[in-house]
Amino acid sequence: MQLLPYPESHHIQVKLDWLELSCLSNVYYTIRISELRNILENLDSFTSSNIGEEDAEVENEIQRLLEQYQQRKDILGESYPFVFNEDSLCLELTEERLEQLTVDQHIYIYCLYFSHMSASRLFSGLEKPTGQQRDLLQIAATIALAGYVQGHSISFGWPRPDSSQFYDALTRAVDLIGEGKVKPFEDVNLYLQSRPHKDAGIDVIAWKDDNPRDVFPGTKLVYFAQVASGNDWRSKAVKEDIDVIQRHWLSRRIYRIIDAIVIPFDFESDDESIKRDHISLIAEEFGAVLHRLRLPTCFKRGLDILASNPELLIERSDEINNISQYVISTTATLQAEAA
Repeated sequence: MQLLPYPESHHIQVKLDWLELSCLSNVYYTIRISELRNILENLDSFTSSNIGEEDAEVENEIQRLLEQYQQRKDILGESYPFVFNEDSLCLELTEERLEQLTVDQHIYIYCLYFSHMSASRLFSGLEKPTGQQRDLLQIAATIALAGYVQGHSISFGWPRPDSSQFYDALTRAVDLIGEGKVKPFEDVNLYLQSRPHKDAGIDVIAWKDDNPRDVFPGTKLVYFAQVASGNDWRSKAVKEDIDVIQRHWLSRRIYRIIDAIVIPFDFESDDESIKRDHISLIAEEFGAVLHRLRLPTCFKRGLDILASNPELLIERSDEINNISQYVISTTATLQAEAA
């Protein structure tokens, strides 16, 4: 797992990812802007016979990186694990040791790593992620959706913690939500009965119930979400999956289900207007989009609401340490390769 040279031909978000990874690859968790400047000055795209123009291009690149850093810091707040030290002109970890970071900060780093695990533009010598490593995003997503809706959240994706089959898991989920009704299995479409169903495209189900005494439809906020850690996430929209469940598995529909997707990626463009319009199209297609700049803060809210309301059902909160351990071990590998 070796960090490749500076990605000069890629979008500014990927370049900042490289800078963050460079910070993590250093045993002191820091990278000096002077180091970055030296790297840029030796790249063909910044080389010019006019020294003044060359210096201006290098400084412009550094400024763009710092602006992108500030955007991430502003959005993520305390969940962002990096800080620019204006005295030493270094990008640093917010703590001296990785173990001292909060779990939501570890989730940001997990997402940073997983953004570049498949068809990587920033790493060489990668092994294919295991199912167990991908499942860490499912853990984070379950708690983050609870924080997002300020309510309950269950891990529905296969394999489920209780190893239950699809029909039983769906029946449990609908009963917990308290809205809708699952058909008797013998009344389900015969073809669907014959097909193996792991999770029918749904990984996390989250809902908010402000008044459990109100049993009439339309009072609950219900989300069905897909969790996608790979580059094929664009094929993971859950609208059709939700429609199949509503039409073919339920005898009484859930009044309204909102679609969502959880991904570890940041959106990329050198033009902020294009980036904004891109995200608007993605939101139209996928519903709520919890990406790398949203997931850590939603996760933190999920932990906070669980601490203040222990009666809430938020599954997999006992597994969050696995995320931290993955981040610590992966960073150790990265540092060993950089040594």
